Amino acid sequence: MVEPEEQEATSSLPFKLVMIGFLLMFVGVMVLLASALLSGNGTVSGGAIIFVGPIPIVLGAGPHALLAVVVAAVLTIMGFVVFFGLRSRVSKG
Repeated sequence: MVEPEEQEATSSLPFKLVMIGFLLMFVGVMVLLASALLSGNGTVSGGAIIFVGPIPIVLGAGPHALLAVVVAAVLTIMGFVVFFGLRSRVSKG
């Protein structure tokens, strides 16, 4: 039987990790915003990969859009590898 203290500790860990993730994203956006406001002169490039089912939609804008899209693709592949790696580890254990 799992004691309530142990159950509370294990169930709050995912919530804490999600909150830390949101906090890190918020801090990152604030740093980017401050950097853009302080520098003022520069170019902006961006890229994104959106998956709708099995079909990827690739978006990019700016002079370095190709690099941004390639980085987004690499990060997406790494995310899939980690997701399926952790999924197989959980299902085996």
